[in-house]
Amino acid sequence: MRRLRFGSVIAAVAIATAGAIPLFAAPAGAANACGAPGGEFPMTPSAQSSGLKVDCTTNAGTTVDFLAAADAPDAYWHRGTARTVAITTTASSQTITYASGDIGAADIGRPISGGCIKATAFVETAGLTSGTVSTLQGATGCGATTATIEHTRSRVLANASCTTGGILTTPAGPSSGVFAASDVNKSVTGGPFGANAKITVFTNANQVTVAPAPTAACTAPDTITIGQATYAAGVPVWSADPMGVEMSNSATNGQAFSCAVVAAHAVFTQTAAAVNMGQNFNGNYAKLQVIATGTTTVTTAVTSATATALTTAAAACPTGITAAVGTLIIGQPGLNAPQTGNTTATLSAELNLSPTLVATQDDCNKNTFEGFEIAGTWNNPGFYFGGALIGNPVLVSTGQIAFPTSVVSFGAYIRPQRTGSAIQAGAHFEYVFPQLPTGIAVCLTGGNPSNATQLAFGIIPTPLSVGTGVPTGSGNPADPVVRALGPQLGAQTGHYSLKHATVSVATGPLPTCTIVAATTTPPPITCTDG
Repeated sequence: MRRLRFGSVIAAVAIATAGAIPLFAAPAGAANACGAPGGEFPMTPSAQSSGLKVDCTTNAGTTVDFLAAADAPDAYWHRGTARTVAITTTASSQTITYASGDIGAADIGRPISGGCIKATAFVETAGLTSGTVSTLQGATGCGATTATIEHTRSRVLANASCTTGGILTTPAGPSSGVFAASDVNKSVTGGPFGANAKITVFTNANQVTVAPAPTAACTAPDTITIGQATYAAGVPVWSADPMGVEMSNSATNGQAFSCAVVAAHAVFTQTAAAVNMGQNFNGNYAKLQVIATGTTTVTTAVTSATATALTTAAAACPTGITAAVGTLIIGQPGLNAPQTGNTTATLSAELNLSPTLVATQDDCNKNTFEGFEIAGTWNNPGFYFGGALIGNPVLVSTGQIAFPTSVVSFGAYIRPQRTGSAIQAGAHFEYVFPQLPTGIAVCLTGGNPSNATQLAFGIIPTPLSVGTGVPTGSGNPADPVVRALGPQLGAQTGHYSLKHATVSVATGPLPTCTIVAATTTPPPITCTDG
């Protein structure tokens, strides 16, 4: 394999890789497909983060300009959202103060962080202008600060006890934010709890029952996580927590939302297509930030929500919102969210690169292959990268991974599928390249690729660049930095779809990864590259 100069590599790679999906080079001459090798890392339930690799090959004569990979139902991608609130913290106390109504009853049980608030804290009580958090605040550095409140009840218990009968309790006291009836069916992990453990009975704010019961009683310093996943009858259930999303109207992909003024409030309504793709709104969206853009921009906040509509504090809609124009950004990144610009993916390719793209390459008829690898960077909703061939954003997405180069740029999107999709049944997330510039990257014969193309895509679950000053255990434990496996044993299988325009090139299952129960010896390696 010849190597390109560094400058040419970066320029060409983005496009070269454009011909694939979650991928990895497959044997030359194989059928158009994405399959083994590939894998998931690590292969443990309740993994804080997990990598993903998939290999794809497309044959000579086959053009691929769209690809999507449907992840397994028990794989979770970044999806959480939050809001920021001005508060005053109190040294060596659980008390916080804030402006009237800024924090309320709906926030009880939600993780909170900022200033001298310690890790694992959540809102425990909430009055009109003051409340308490679940942990003592630090002795220094307290005062006025900006807090991040995660819109979820997935949280960490640092003072819980449990019995081998499955009774999970917390100390008596105010503790109104510890347990609630809505916690039933949420997973319980950490300490002596094993895979598939979940809350089955809510007794009161300080006690619930968990099954399967733990193998031993909780002992300090056991720290228990509630709600990394939710499932009933052994099947993962799509979370009702709000998602931080960017919704896009486009001529290519259709309309995601509309806006109308009702009783001096701007009301944003999802289309049926957006509801099916993403997630229904609900009352938990209240107080989240909303940024809507047409030809003008309106920044406001949700005052109330139904399953399909957000009523906001704004008295006017942005101008220029049409069925093909407009973006709606809901929520702000939570503490666990990858930061915009973090390196979160890699993309590799082996292909016959066209000299019309990079002038230093040899003639196409020499049939020589070039190889290269580039990194993709994460963009949160509201910070999406644009540029030549970046691709039309999907209707609803929870994040973008951008592959910008000096020649051409393209992007991929994390697409939620709450009700399933044509690629895979059941709720799941999809990694989608809506516009792959392979056609201008490779040598062509009669308008089609002259040679096979092999590609490899990998997710880096923990970004290579992360923020500083974040206490361990803070934020929403149910929201992985990029991607994680749920706390559930069993087989995980996804699917892929390769297309040229609207014509299917290939579809099929991705390699199966079987998560096995913990043993005293290393488990069989069933989820790696091979």
